[in-house]
Amino acid sequence: PESPGLRPRPRQEAAEVYIGAMAELGFIVKCKTQPGDEVRVVGSDPAIGSWDPSKSSVRLTTDASTYPVWSGVGKFAVGTRLEFKFVVVNGSSARWESKVENRVLTVSGDFVAEAEFDRARMTQKGHGAAPEPSPATGLNGNPSPKGSPSPKGNQPPAAFLPPPRTAGESGAPGDFVRRIAEENAKRRSWRNKLDLSRALLEGGDVTSVNELACMQAYLTWVASGQIKCEEDGGHHRPCAHADASRKISAMLWQFAERGDAETFVARRIFPALPSYAEQFTCAVPMTRIRDIAHRGDIPHDLKQEIKHTLQNKLHRCADPGDMVTCRNLIERCRRENYSHAFMEQFEIFYKELKEFFNAGGLDEKCEHVPGDLQPAAQKFLGQKRGGSSPWDQLGALAELRAALVPRVRDEQTLLLLDIELERYAFVLLSQIAGEMERTQHGSPDWWGKLLAALRLALRQSELSGTGVEECAVVSREVEACLGELVGGTSVFWCMRLAASADRALRICFALTQKLEAAYRSVPALGGALNIDGHAVSVFVEAEMRTSVLFQVSKFVQLVMHEAKKSAKLPLWTAISAGSACGKVMRCRELSETWLKKLPSEGAIVFCDEASGDEELPTLVRGVIVARDLPVLSHLALRARQLGAVFGCTTERPLFDSLFSSGAEGAPAKLDVAAFGDVRMEKISDAALAEAAAAASAKSGGSAATAAQAKGKAAPKLGQLSVEAQGLMDAVELATSPQVAGSKAASSGRLESIADTAGFKAPKGFAVPFGVMTRSVAGTAVEAAVAALQTALDSHSPKVADLAQATREAVEACKVPAKVLDDLVAKLPAGTERIAVRSSANSEDLEGVSGAGLHDSVLGVDPKDRSALEAAVLKVWSSMFTLRAVQSRHAAGMPLFKGIAMGVLVQPMVSLEGRAYAFIAFSKHVVEKDDSSVYIELCVGLGETLASADQPGTPYRLVVKKQAPGEVRVLSLASFSYGLQDKAGGPAQVRIDYSTERLSTEKAYLESIAREVASVATKVEECYGAPMDMEGVVLERGSGSNGAREVHLVQARPIVEAA
Repeated sequence: PESPGLRPRPRQEAAEVYIGAMAELGFIVKCKTQPGDEVRVVGSDPAIGSWDPSKSSVRLTTDASTYPVWSGVGKFAVGTRLEFKFVVVNGSSARWESKVENRVLTVSGDFVAEAEFDRARMTQKGHGAAPEPSPATGLNGNPSPKGSPSPKGNQPPAAFLPPPRTAGESGAPGDFVRRIAEENAKRRSWRNKLDLSRALLEGGDVTSVNELACMQAYLTWVASGQIKCEEDGGHHRPCAHADASRKISAMLWQFAERGDAETFVARRIFPALPSYAEQFTCAVPMTRIRDIAHRGDIPHDLKQEIKHTLQNKLHRCADPGDMVTCRNLIERCRRENYSHAFMEQFEIFYKELKEFFNAGGLDEKCEHVPGDLQPAAQKFLGQKRGGSSPWDQLGALAELRAALVPRVRDEQTLLLLDIELERYAFVLLSQIAGEMERTQHGSPDWWGKLLAALRLALRQSELSGTGVEECAVVSREVEACLGELVGGTSVFWCMRLAASADRALRICFALTQKLEAAYRSVPALGGALNIDGHAVSVFVEAEMRTSVLFQVSKFVQLVMHEAKKSAKLPLWTAISAGSACGKVMRCRELSETWLKKLPSEGAIVFCDEASGDEELPTLVRGVIVARDLPVLSHLALRARQLGAVFGCTTERPLFDSLFSSGAEGAPAKLDVAAFGDVRMEKISDAALAEAAAAASAKSGGSAATAAQAKGKAAPKLGQLSVEAQGLMDAVELATSPQVAGSKAASSGRLESIADTAGFKAPKGFAVPFGVMTRSVAGTAVEAAVAALQTALDSHSPKVADLAQATREAVEACKVPAKVLDDLVAKLPAGTERIAVRSSANSEDLEGVSGAGLHDSVLGVDPKDRSALEAAVLKVWSSMFTLRAVQSRHAAGMPLFKGIAMGVLVQPMVSLEGRAYAFIAFSKHVVEKDDSSVYIELCVGLGETLASADQPGTPYRLVVKKQAPGEVRVLSLASFSYGLQDKAGGPAQVRIDYSTERLSTEKAYLESIAREVASVATKVEECYGAPMDMEGVVLERGSGSNGAREVHLVQARPIVEAA
């Protein structure tokens, strides 16, 4: 019989056509593309590739008059049901629609389907076919895949699994919770409740980890009896349950491929499913109970009881309550002394029943592993049963799990054993953590045990599929430190550990944040299903705190705390030192401050995350971030220009403690000391009002603050000359920033002083302001700018979308052909890749640096004319990045009038060998020290430092200018990735600091710091002012044959708040 609540709605009437006749189906899609892209319709029918983009015959076209609208026609048999998506294809790469579920249509005549790429809405014109109403296996109109996917190969195309959806999107938690509650009320039997989960997954209703967590809670409560199961009059043998379990498992594995949080939740669903082993999927499973019910050595009444309460019940409507019935019967029969043969068979059946319901314990599961796994399993059981230390047990457990993990996707019994082993590992790690806490800290022996325990914990996380690669790398870093412990600890050694601990903490916190969001709807589901409120709370708390990663975090925090204590490292990073008063605010991300109404007296903002791209509103007086940031990042620089006090820490307890020292919405005073001490205290409303008045009256405040708060003059834009219409050498512009911007001029000046100052500088060429002002024009640009200006003036929430629309209007313009021709002709022979950089007249101004507001495009092939033009247009359009728009608006500068963007083009340095990007300030701006150079360094290219979009810490160094150049190492790097120069363009590469000389050899790190500081000091002397520089150190070759080069790509005067 059909599953309740899953019957399809009646189809809509269509025009009269003959089934089998051919119909033309037109496709129209609005889609932004890049040169070389092609849009195709790809889906379930052979005519559209059977989900293979390369085989689709429906390939859409566009031209200059219709772009970005693409169109085309396909022929299909009437009656064909199509599932499809629009796909952008370029060579062998394919970009699928990722924000919409499979589009579904039934062909019933000629018609046109019209849509926008990655937008769900789709309209039909002509005789048309309405979207498929509601397949028999779906709950929200999404189709189920054909066939029954199995864990062993032949998985359905990934398109069958809908793309991830965030909790805030339409149709997410509220609707999903309501659907589960409504369907559960209709579905009385365990089979139908299981089938609900299958239908939700296959029908495309489970699209986010939030919904997956709700499904986990539902199945857990069903399996534990908190949701009652009862017979519903149907007759379905256990093979039906097993089949549903097999299908659910297949879809869960697909979900697990999406990320750590999905893997975490999926692993907690598997134990709530029945077995789909071969003995339970046959037509008549569990026949032993039939033989038991017909034995001749038991009385008739017992036969009848077994037949009706177990045999018939199981073959009619099995549920977990049958185990209770069976166990009670066995216990009664034991007391009544039935024959040994009967009891033996009954006990065997009970084990089979537990196997079907996956109810066996850890030891029992270990006993039944295949023969090749028996040695590892017996070794572990021997340690466990023999009462060995948790260290020894955990070692044997890890050995067994390592043998299991490669096979768990194909063998359900091994998967369930692995999950049980993970649970037991949590217990063992908890015992070890307690031991480490109780033992006297700090001795080499204690450090050795702690690091060994951390490696064991990381290994367990890795085996569970959480942060697999990152856990393995951190474990190698810890192992390297462990190997050097023989000589005792040192400050540099402790810094290495602190960096590795910071990296490990990010694995923990990243998953924790995702899980907090994932389980957010579970209490609502529990309420809708009438689950006891305490039981719901316990469920959510247990999921968050009983994972192996929770134990990892305990070890890591202990390592971090003790390493920093031993090295006397500050627990805070001072981005901008000073004192500030304001009302306390809490945000998830720093960018949210632009969407909130800030208090007129100023705000002190606590946030979990900062991307590095933000522009701070002028009413933000202080910022505390729960992650580390480069002190010389663009965000940090802009904070100092505004005079905003700014501190950050990776120590979550410190962050929480500081926040709790105030009260959200209440006045407070924040103090951030240059040496890393951060404090906050509550103040009165009167004290806040006095501080706000003093800040407003302060004559030497930042330009942006003064312009907005007091209506004073905005920063004066750089001079603007638009006469030049052709490409120019940057050297010619060394003293003419009005032609192509101060960055281009500075590039020319760097070329001229490079030999004197002891560094290398790339040959630069500039596309002057005049080319941009003539090219970026027309009604489309004017309309986009006008709409954006209106949105800014009215504080509209559409500012971000309109800024993007303005960028698109600019990128639709053309670069003069002669400019591109001259650029290619002038580049040095052999130039393979170039950097195309911004150089605006709205940056590097007095009081406003503008650093990081605009885009640069790296790795452009100058022989690819379309790529070269696109790069120039992207730089021009970056006048309208959201951060640039916000910055100019906050500073009182115009949106576009009087704003111009030059383009600086430089051949990229060949990065053969080892590359270390740096930002150097010839003055220590945090400590206000003119006698020192402050340097931040990272492995790979410099975007990691400048943008601050990657969590982690750079190498931080302070070098005295006076000989012998004393070096003070403040921190070692903990970035997980370095941006490396690759043939196809920059790519992120995972860093293993256990093999990185900057982290393993202090003398090597100090020597590089001195060379960079020497260059920075000489550049400061040439410019006659403290300078902010970006560059790269190249190590070519090794040993005595190696050569080191310092390259500078740009320099600008340091801009500080007055």
